Amino acid sequence: MKILKILSFALLLIIGLFSCKKEYSYENGKLNSINGTWQFENSGIQYIGDMDSASIQNGNGFKVLTLAGLSLGQETFRIRLYTPDSFTTTTYKASLSENNFDYFTSSKTLFKGDFSSGEFVVTITSLSGSIITGTFSGQVEDSTGAQTQITLGSFTSLIDLTNNSNGQGGTPSVGTLGANPDTCTSVIVSGNYTTGLPLSAINTVQVQVNVTTPGTFIIASNLVNGINFFKAGTFTNTGVQNVILTGTGTPQSEGVKYFTVTYGAGSSCIFAITFLPGITPIGDYFPTTIGSKWAYGLEGGIPTDSLLTQVISHAPTFGGNIYSSFLSENIPPSGFIDTTFFRKSGRDYFNYADLQDYFTFDDPVPVQYVFLNDSVPEGTIIKSADFTGTISGIQITGYVQITISEKAVPATVGTLNFSDVIKVDYEYFQKTSLGNSVPVASEERWFARGVGLIYLDDLYGDIYNIGRSTVL
Repeated sequence: MKILKILSFALLLIIGLFSCKKEYSYENGKLNSINGTWQFENSGIQYIGDMDSASIQNGNGFKVLTLAGLSLGQETFRIRLYTPDSFTTTTYKASLSENNFDYFTSSKTLFKGDFSSGEFVVTITSLSGSIITGTFSGQVEDSTGAQTQITLGSFTSLIDLTNNSNGQGGTPSVGTLGANPDTCTSVIVSGNYTTGLPLSAINTVQVQVNVTTPGTFIIASNLVNGINFFKAGTFTNTGVQNVILTGTGTPQSEGVKYFTVTYGAGSSCIFAITFLPGITPIGDYFPTTIGSKWAYGLEGGIPTDSLLTQVISHAPTFGGNIYSSFLSENIPPSGFIDTTFFRKSGRDYFNYADLQDYFTFDDPVPVQYVFLNDSVPEGTIIKSADFTGTISGIQITGYVQITISEKAVPATVGTLNFSDVIKVDYEYFQKTSLGNSVPVASEERWFARGVGLIYLDDLYGDIYNIGRSTVL
């Protein structure tokens, strides 16, 4: 198997799956796609689209519910809810760091809502079986930084509640930041903060809380200079208590930056962090310089399962765009060579491929799609344009969808350590004759800044790890 050929893999044709897949179809803004729908209004303009996914993940002592989808114009919709216990039919407020809202394209954020932009409220109105419904509204920032209102927001989606546990949602605690009301105790900042170097477990801030009523809590800072701090849990006792918040993200610039940390109904404190100039991120996450080489080994395989990939000087033009050519062959050479084509435009990385062989299409179907973007936030979903072809005269439509699952995180692959890695999940969809989308395959890839592809868990369950690289 050639590792770069996998990067241009299209969708698997599973016709039989379509005949037994359950369909969901409701009218008037209700569930009308395989997962669901969302909508909201701003300044009299209605925004509407399909819900691509709804999931619950475990964090560090808390749970995160993520609702994500796309508009017809390929703009990404995302709501995240946070709870220390389990999600229930109740209201989640940005002022309590219980939610955030994003609506963005690959190049800019159109609307952003969290506790720093004003009150934004999300209410789960139904959460049973495998369906979640809810409403949302409130104050957000637009692309210019001005405050504006989101109104008449609603969502409906399928959801897997396996990870929601059997909790009752918990009763929120009551208290204030600081040993005394309206008096902030000095925040203790731990760890070094260097431009371009991702935060680790040692980057924390300690705050003090005076708890008057025990219960669940979420304490969080706003996002400043590419990082923020967060902690959720349960206070079992009253009185003054210390809480350590964990930092995540990668600092973007040097100098003194100011953070606001919030707990409970509007209790907040401000603290400062000095960012050092030390490291400036350099290099692409998928370099295309001629002469660059990468060697990969199959996990659990033998030496002859190794692959060598290199960028050659051939630079063809497809659709008016110039692509770099990647040649991939076995180690030692077996005589079988694959050539694949990639380019970067802005912060988007594109793959160009003829999908005829993978679909057994009747005719060539050249397609380009974004397989990586290094500027969008974690959780961003990017969907390719639909592509079609025919098999024995029957038209088949498909698309590729990627999710930035983690960004600017450290990672270890084999014996090699990387400090700045983007992890990407891939799903391959086909559309049924009724217009619904069915995932037929998935994989995961990791990209390290200045190195390129370092890890691949491919469509067949084979894992390839980078062994060495030379990037020119």
